[in-house]
Amino acid sequence: MASLDKPLSEAHPTAMDLKLSAELEARLHYENVFEAPDECARREEVLGEINEALQQWVREASAAKGIEDDLEPRCNLYTFGSYRLGVHGPAADIDTLCIGPRHLSRSEDFFGSEYDAFAGSFYEVMKHHPGTDKIVAVPDAVVPELKLVFRGFEVDMAYASLPTFVSVPEDLDVCQTSVLQNLDDASVKSLNGCRVADQLLRLVPNHDAFRTALRALRVWAKHRGVYSNVLGFFGGVNLAILVAKVCQLYPNAAPSMLVYSFFQLWDAWQWTTPVMLQPIVDEGHGLRVWDERVNKSERFQLMKIITPAYPAQNSTFNVTRSSLGVLRDEFKKGREACAKILLGAKKWPHLWEPVPFFSMYKHYLQVTIVALNADDFKKWEGWVHSRLRMLVQGVETCSGGALAAHPYPEKKLDPSRDEETHCVYYLGLGPAAPVPGQNTPAKGTLNLNGAVQQFQMLVTNWVNRADGSVVWQPGMEAHVKHMKRKDLPPRLVAEAAEAARRGEEAEGVPPNDPEAAAAAAERARAAAEAAAGGGDKKRAGEEGEEIGGAANEGNAGDANLANLAPSSKKPREGSIASVEAEGVSRGNEPSKPPAIEGARDDDGGDGQTQTTQTQARDPNDPNDPNDPTSSAIDGTVSDGAPEARRDGAPAEAREADGAVAADARETDGGGDDLVAGLAADDDIAGLNDDDGDIAGLAPDETAGLPKSGSNPGLKVSFASAVRK
Repeated sequence: MASLDKPLSEAHPTAMDLKLSAELEARLHYENVFEAPDECARREEVLGEINEALQQWVREASAAKGIEDDLEPRCNLYTFGSYRLGVHGPAADIDTLCIGPRHLSRSEDFFGSEYDAFAGSFYEVMKHHPGTDKIVAVPDAVVPELKLVFRGFEVDMAYASLPTFVSVPEDLDVCQTSVLQNLDDASVKSLNGCRVADQLLRLVPNHDAFRTALRALRVWAKHRGVYSNVLGFFGGVNLAILVAKVCQLYPNAAPSMLVYSFFQLWDAWQWTTPVMLQPIVDEGHGLRVWDERVNKSERFQLMKIITPAYPAQNSTFNVTRSSLGVLRDEFKKGREACAKILLGAKKWPHLWEPVPFFSMYKHYLQVTIVALNADDFKKWEGWVHSRLRMLVQGVETCSGGALAAHPYPEKKLDPSRDEETHCVYYLGLGPAAPVPGQNTPAKGTLNLNGAVQQFQMLVTNWVNRADGSVVWQPGMEAHVKHMKRKDLPPRLVAEAAEAARRGEEAEGVPPNDPEAAAAAAERARAAAEAAAGGGDKKRAGEEGEEIGGAANEGNAGDANLANLAPSSKKPREGSIASVEAEGVSRGNEPSKPPAIEGARDDDGGDGQTQTTQTQARDPNDPNDPNDPTSSAIDGTVSDGAPEARRDGAPAEAREADGAVAADARETDGGGDDLVAGLAADDDIAGLNDDDGDIAGLAPDETAGLPKSGSNPGLKVSFASAVRK
């Protein structure tokens, strides 16, 4: 199926691009993203054993309902998520979907009922299976599923019953929209996991380059603390969609240039514009399709990454203003880090150095989740974790937009408690980014008691979506406590310091597949010799060089990395893509993708250019009149205020190459403990070309974007992207 936009560049990679890509692949072997061959075989054996249990259950449950054996009742087991995309790591779970016949329902047959001890259900079958270590049913989730640990592997199983089949065909294509007829909303969402994964692979031009770039960016997102869809950051699906979009714009790019282009593109993107891999089509089955022209509420979603399968949905509807601000900062920092890597000043581990979360803020919220036993805790922790973004929104609302709450995705443990019945999450509190057109909040007290009380009422009023029964049980508790940075548990500070040290020294972990790691290192050495020899004066694609997709053996797609990275005309001086350095010979430079001279206002608003001017502020004077947001925090959060918002705050000193030299952070002592002043707006200005197009990616020649030779008149507009 055709993609939405024509490529920006179809150029092939240079030898320097191939060298950087080989180094990236070799480094990923030390980041715990590849699993050993024997573990991969064990995964397949586990899936085969679960499938056998499913088929046996279908036959027995069908016989109990009077379905004869000659009708051959059967079901199908599908995989989706990172396992289906071929980017799963050794500790990744396996997302599966069981499509069953019409006479076996989800609620009665798959999950069963506690009133009859789940008799005859698949839940009961797996609970007593010798390979099952743990199992928890979550029937009231948006996507109902069984969560089980089977022979050491975490497996999530969703179920959908097709009303047109007594025996589900083995060759059933879930990408056909006819399978969605007469299904409930939960079944449609369950099926969409498989449909989106398959459609992604069909729309990506080069699977090997896509997988390598996606693996690297998953490492970046996890280490930088922006990999959690339920907290308003990236999940596996929307991150894969963003990488797939870059692959469509640079179909022949090498993985190294795909990673750089990822940050270059999304740092300049105006997020009021939707990201789509193909035009949205309403297939006419009566399902709600994302369309901001029809559904007015969808116009106010802060980030719009649209799934490519019918019915199209926004995969980032969870994004809050706080999480969007964090993502923007990380895009900018990632672009600057990649520029240094392309120039040879840094190595790839510099891109995913761990975020110093526990030294970024002066104030934190500590959310402790506890239950009486392990079974209750697993359900309760999942429920509260999925509602933490409501606490983030409550902080934004109660503070009148003055505060932003930065949730940290990784849960922590208290050594003094039972690890089976508790966990702790942290949220950093800092000044929110200024909203263009709104006055800066005046100094005053900020009482967050209302946000905390509303959050606690929300999580304790937990009812089953299916039958309305109360799920909350006595002993299920969620405590919210304000903490200053100096009062954080010492073990957290020590763990953060150790993670920072390992990140700076790029220690990594021993590879799970030493042979593959050694082969990748050898390819990197050969690519470096080729680049040093000046062999990239000709396009690597013309020379027939191959770097191979050995890291993706067994995955779909057989293209090699020699067909992969953009090289275009030199961008104008001062543009984003201008990353030249003295002493680097022109023949050995990495190719540079077209510069997207961007433009978006700081809140992703209506596309109008906003200019913010701030006078110099004395950081040591808490009463400085140039501090626009000094506020004292009272109530739940008291005696002080947050420091400058993230480690991505604008620095006061920059290196000669234009990269950030030092983060602007306050120390934790002295003064009246007031909120640090808002940083000046240094975002890229003006991506709207004022010609009526929606300007998510509508550059012209005056903006400094070189036109691709294959597409000289490129003008991308999403105004007519949706067709009925």
